[in-house]
Amino acid sequence: MSFIFGGVDTNSLAGVTATLVEWPSLGGLSLETEDTEGRDARYFYGASQSHTAFTFDVLIEGSTPEQAAERRDNFVGLIAPHRGAQSLIAELDTAWQWWEVMVSGQIDWRRAGWHRGKSFTLRADVSFETVGDAAAMEAEQVPVSFASSLSFTLDRGNTVAYPQIEFPSGAQATVKVGGFEVVVSATTSGRTNVLDYQAMEFYQKDATTGARLASIVRFMSHYRRASFTPGQTVSVSVPGAPTGSRRLYANARRI
Repeated sequence: MSFIFGGVDTNSLAGVTATLVEWPSLGGLSLETEDTEGRDARYFYGASQSHTAFTFDVLIEGSTPEQAAERRDNFVGLIAPHRGAQSLIAELDTAWQWWEVMVSGQIDWRRAGWHRGKSFTLRADVSFETVGDAAAMEAEQVPVSFASSLSFTLDRGNTVAYPQIEFPSGAQATVKVGGFEVVVSATTSGRTNVLDYQAMEFYQKDATTGARLASIVRFMSHYRRASFTPGQTVSVSVPGAPTGSRRLYANARRI
């Protein structure tokens, strides 16, 4: 058992075993309600999901106390907050990952086994929380390329997804996702315009290197959010944009 944090698999760490204690779903869920007078009921206003939490049962083994302590320190260095938020893949669920995760509490090591001259084992519960999107996203995405329009059905994940759409820059264009439309006025040509509705970032990048070049926020007619609903088929197009490939990243999510 293991987890992958910031690209490092705990399976690659000598003497470390990490097992997820509980599989989280709808982490950090809270309901907004109000008691009603004269009735045994409440009005429901809405729900929010603030964060997802994970707790791993971690074993650190060594042939000597010094080796166990060294492996413990290496493990703690991997997950320490000074590294900032990192991606997390839990157990064998490698198709999905949480993108911004940090260790969220003190770690109290205790002796799990202490056999002089043979093995020394430390054990602790290690907790993490998302500090970004509480939902998991696909670990690796393959963009869908199209020349004019695309009929797309979100068939991955189990909740609303916020796509990223890329298209050639230049003339004024209208990005259409089902009934959603946003006009992007004429921009510097020869680049790629990117509308990332997951991160809510809108910019131009170099069409060859992918390097980010400039914001296109001021060229957009509004900043409402495009979205996909699981199982719903919608048309995606960018009429008016110069000839060239358009790319769609669905940004499927799982809660």
